[in-house]
Amino acid sequence: MIHIFEKLLNQKISLKILCRVDIEGKDNINQILSLNLKHGKDLIEIRHDAHPIRGIIVDGNFIRLKEVKESTGKINELNKKKFIFYNISDKSWAEWLSKIFWKKFSNSMDANKRIGHLNQLNLN
Repeated sequence: MIHIFEKLLNQKISLKILCRVDIEGKDNINQILSLNLKHGKDLIEIRHDAHPIRGIIVDGNFIRLKEVKESTGKINELNKKKFIFYNISDKSWAEWLSKIFWKKFSNSMDANKRIGHLNQLNLN
């Protein structure tokens, strides 16, 4: 995804990302945020929130959601992990999900602040 973010930043497109910022993923978050320094502008803003939705909203007009189905381990049921993608171009759905995104985004913690808190933990 880094190369995709890089292309968008070259076009001066700002990105707002709402994701879980945790110990396991903080190096990835730092790598993405370092693109701001490389481009000399804060075009990427990441905020921490634990939520079940994985997707992309493009300009409030198009949505792509990803659902992950795990193997159940039962006979005649799903035997390996599957990814299902939903492309939604319905204006009312896009507006509704955009409102949810902005509400969660505005009430969530900045990724840099969250990473600072994680770095203060004594993790032996």
